[in-house]
Amino acid sequence: MNTRTVLILGAGGLGREVFWWAKEAGLDPVGFIDDNPAALGDRTGYAPIVGGVEDAPLACPVLCAIGQNAVRRVCVERLVARGARFATLIHPQAKVLHATLGTGAVLAPFAYVGADARAGDFLFMQTGAVLGHDVVAGDFLRMDTTAFVGGYAVLGDGVTLHTGAQVMPGKRVGDQCTLGAGAVLLANLHPSSTVFGVPAQKV
Repeated sequence: MNTRTVLILGAGGLGREVFWWAKEAGLDPVGFIDDNPAALGDRTGYAPIVGGVEDAPLACPVLCAIGQNAVRRVCVERLVARGARFATLIHPQAKVLHATLGTGAVLAPFAYVGADARAGDFLFMQTGAVLGHDVVAGDFLRMDTTAFVGGYAVLGDGVTLHTGAQVMPGKRVGDQCTLGAGAVLLANLHPSSTVFGVPAQKV
């Protein structure tokens, strides 16, 4: 297959967006991997669903387009166990400044990664998300639209920042934390915490 050919893991709304981002980035998405063979419904203009996580052919690299972090990790691990290779997608309208990204990153239009930031594997940044300079982030960081992480912040594995959530510069966020939409984190956050509000409070 062409070296620009990819599969997309997940055929829901996010997967369909990634399909078009991939095309705009010069990739050739030839199929979706989804355990629901009817996930695309009657929509047209998309590549077909070629199989589920356990049986889809893996002849080309995969882009991960599952939003929910726990599900995303499980599906990625199952595909890795089958020998899958994962691709990185940086949309031509995204900006990455002398930063280090792990395997499987997906950056939407107008996502921004600042100078000397370091992110682990399977970073997912939606439109307008900002990962500031010198940030250190673990694997499976999900940043929804306009989420913001200030410079020198440190984030663990599996962190989710929903739409408009903000982590102030230099703060530390533990593994598996979730910031609700619009939350503004002004203090360090222990692992497995969920916070909402301004300032962000645990629930």
